[in-house]
Amino acid sequence: MSNLDPVVQIGDWYYQVIYGQLWPAGAQPSTDHMIRLEPRLHSLLNFFLQNPDVLLAKDTLIEKVWPADEGTDAAVMRAVGALRKLLGDDVRTPSYIATVSKKGYCWLAKIQPVSLPVSLPATTSLPADEYQQFAVVDDNIAQQRPWRFIAVTALSILVGCASLAFILAKYTAAPLVKLPDTIAPISALSGQEYWPVLNAAQTQVIYQHKAPDSKLSNWSIQDLTDLRVTHLPQLYQQISQALWQDEQRILFRANKPGQGCFFYSQQLQPVVSEPISLWPCHKVLPQATVRWQDSWLWLDTDLKNQVQLWLAKPGSEAQLLQTLSGGWRAVQHILISDDTLYLLAQETQNNSILLKLALPDGTPEQVMRFPFIVSHFSWWDETQLLLAPQSQELQILDINSLNWQGLGALTRDLTQTVRYPGQVLATQFLDYTTDIFQLKPKASDDSNAIFVPWHVSNRSERLLAVAEQQTAFVSERAGHSQIWLEQGRDSIQLTRLNEDQQVQQLLWHGKSLLVLINSELYRLEPQSSALTLYPLQPDNPGRYASCQGRLYWTELTDDGWQLFTETDNKKQLVHKGAVDVRCAPQQALVLQQNESDSLLLLSADGTVTTLPVLIDWRKQTAEQWFVDDTGIYWQENENRTVNAYSWSDGTIMREAWTSAWPVAIYSGGHGIGYVVRPRPHDTDIVWLQNRR
Repeated sequence: MSNLDPVVQIGDWYYQVIYGQLWPAGAQPSTDHMIRLEPRLHSLLNFFLQNPDVLLAKDTLIEKVWPADEGTDAAVMRAVGALRKLLGDDVRTPSYIATVSKKGYCWLAKIQPVSLPVSLPATTSLPADEYQQFAVVDDNIAQQRPWRFIAVTALSILVGCASLAFILAKYTAAPLVKLPDTIAPISALSGQEYWPVLNAAQTQVIYQHKAPDSKLSNWSIQDLTDLRVTHLPQLYQQISQALWQDEQRILFRANKPGQGCFFYSQQLQPVVSEPISLWPCHKVLPQATVRWQDSWLWLDTDLKNQVQLWLAKPGSEAQLLQTLSGGWRAVQHILISDDTLYLLAQETQNNSILLKLALPDGTPEQVMRFPFIVSHFSWWDETQLLLAPQSQELQILDINSLNWQGLGALTRDLTQTVRYPGQVLATQFLDYTTDIFQLKPKASDDSNAIFVPWHVSNRSERLLAVAEQQTAFVSERAGHSQIWLEQGRDSIQLTRLNEDQQVQQLLWHGKSLLVLINSELYRLEPQSSALTLYPLQPDNPGRYASCQGRLYWTELTDDGWQLFTETDNKKQLVHKGAVDVRCAPQQALVLQQNESDSLLLLSADGTVTTLPVLIDWRKQTAEQWFVDDTGIYWQENENRTVNAYSWSDGTIMREAWTSAWPVAIYSGGHGIGYVVRPRPHDTDIVWLQNRR
């Protein structure tokens, strides 16, 4: 097929050829499902479709797809891998692109033209009686008044063409924002770099740097002309985003070893000076300070984790404006537009919410709820936000219309983005992957634990659901995140999710898997891989648990956090204030509370007991603690200890963790049986640009 139709079906996808847009087959094109390919992948896919069932050597692809002197074997391999990932293809059993060892690639999927539905306006159809009048008109009248037929015919053609043009424009219009097509590195240091900002002259980038094997960070200044880096000597446990006070000084919030949290002002031009402490703070929030009029405005938390709004003018003491009410997990990012403050809050373990507040004393109002976590936001222009969702491409959100557009698969590993004329400054995560290890019991009290690779690949593995007979987990080995059923080395892939469907929780309920995807609960049948929406859908779920065959879940409602259960296909209130629920022995439940760090034990008879276990849901993820028949196990991130509370004798054991610190722990039936550990990785500061 050398000349492609405007819209074709390839496997499970519809593809708009001219503008490189993909959406699931059978669905109507919409921004909710649309994937827009970045230019290189767009050109590569078009070339594959123009040459189906043909073995294409890498040299051929370099010549036909890449500009002169820009294509390499490695570039082809990366592009083909990215295209496979978008399509949900499996390199071992390919449906779209086959790899022929040492020879090249071949397109496999059938290419079928797709006819878009054309719904003409009602004005193009005549009423039956009028149509009959035209049909029986006499030849003499027709000869006397031929203009009547000509006019009707011309009008019908004109309306039909206009309708077709509207439909084609709707379904094939180019993106509002030109997608970036290249990432240019700035820093190439060993270790990790975060939170980049440009100076006023746009000649230097200032960013945080953490050297390999170091727990402390410093500011680094990199000249953009010769790329020379100057590391400032001050070291911090935590640092926030830097803001320019003027052309010479930056303002930031940091935590020095042994000194607590303070705001600092530091001169960088024309010479670097020692930082000067300004105001005390309680917590180092990454992006929670803005300039408002002639003052600085910031968020902080008090000892009870209440969110506070503070104000200070240079040279004066800080004053508390108000304490914000809300059951959010965290509020760490704010932006300002005139007298409106925008807040990005993590509402639950699964999602974020965009709020706005009229200064100085307004109350937070919801702008938009996201079904996933957004890790950072910044201004794209005066009315649009640049969002960095976790494990997804960057998004541009119009705060008035609430329409949004993705910036392409190229941007999936970028965060902490700031737009400057013609390009975006960002932090890029390089080769971040996690592996699942099985923890073998110690041979003796003096011996070390043995970690055995359980599922290790070149992609991330996470989210375990362990049952007596089988275990499910989430892996990116076939592209983006999919659910797999453990079958030794030949594990079975159960789902074909698209890259925007983020798996947030996985649990067994009877013989079925329940899967939380973008804050919606699905039932997944392991035998058939059928994925169906669960009948009961909370508006804003927290965590689910299946205990003695009964489903429980926490939910953030208008009345705050509450625990529910399912009775006769209806939800029934069980307890107020719970943000997480776990199964305990003797048909009891362990509850994590919103307003307290203490865990509660809810017995089968309704008795509530406070346990001697403290877990702050704002500091630890839901995957960093669990309950089984032997006790409660949890990580303490600050002290790097793993703790265990025993049901049998009520004691608490704390053990220092000497191996790589896990991001999640899971039960093996009698204590910790599995851990998810990240591999060492770097981050770099990069430019996101349009080459053409």
